[in-house]
Amino acid sequence: MCAASSPLLALLLLPALVPAPARAADPPTLGSAQHLAPIGAGWGEVEPARISNGGDPAGEVDRLRWERWGHGKARGYGVTWLLRPEGGYYARPGRIVLRASRLGTCPDGTVAYTRLDVRVAPRPGEPAARRWHRWGSGGDLCARGLD
Repeated sequence: MCAASSPLLALLLLPALVPAPARAADPPTLGSAQHLAPIGAGWGEVEPARISNGGDPAGEVDRLRWERWGHGKARGYGVTWLLRPEGGYYARPGRIVLRASRLGTCPDGTVAYTRLDVRVAPRPGEPAARRWHRWGSGGDLCARGLD
């Protein structure tokens, strides 16, 4: 009986001897959840639909849709409130393009895009400007607050 049960035992133990397939790495987030906590929004999320600095309306982006998330650079398209040259904001939001880059690991262990650049339309209904500018004060998206 011992010899007959050996093949059966081997079949039962086989799954334990075969290594499990490697799990795909989790997709990166946009910075760390600690960035601008607790007033910010969207930081530390994968492909956030909305981000906010938690302050003035020009620091908020809504209706975000992303391309190439997980690659070296991801691009997002959305709308934001635009400042009028004479002060205040336009009544309608305008276009904004985001470029997330510098994939890295934040001190809290989060794999994330650590830099964000933007191009903003000068007025509602117009395309985004050609020149890229650093988001916020240009700080690290892993850091707490605006550096």
